[in-house]
Amino acid sequence: MAEVSGALIVQAYEGVVLVQVTRERLLDAALISAIGAELMALLERYPKPNLVLDFAPVAYLSSAMLGKLIALHKAVQAAKGRLAIAGLRPALRPVFTVSQLDRVFALYPDAQQAILAFRRHK
Repeated sequence: MAEVSGALIVQAYEGVVLVQVTRERLLDAALISAIGAELMALLERYPKPNLVLDFAPVAYLSSAMLGKLIALHKAVQAAKGRLAIAGLRPALRPVFTVSQLDRVFALYPDAQQAILAFRRHK
């Protein structure tokens, strides 16, 4: 069953939590703060999470959102979980490359490939 909030759709199945971002622009400080809090709350609901963040609709991303992703990554690692980012648009890829976040995050072309990778490497 999917849980829907203003900016995220969360679906959990077979050991993977898929978080679909529904907004095209992740620039507003209040929205970014709410998304960050919601993502961190997932760690309480899903111990040792296998999180896939589907960014397919996202065209614009602020550095504040990158900070939330880095904090989430650290928290997921501390919980002995895994985090992948899927569906980055070609225009956003350089943001991750220049900041060397492509070395921090597991990046996949789409959510299905990320989910399959998690299932292959349990």
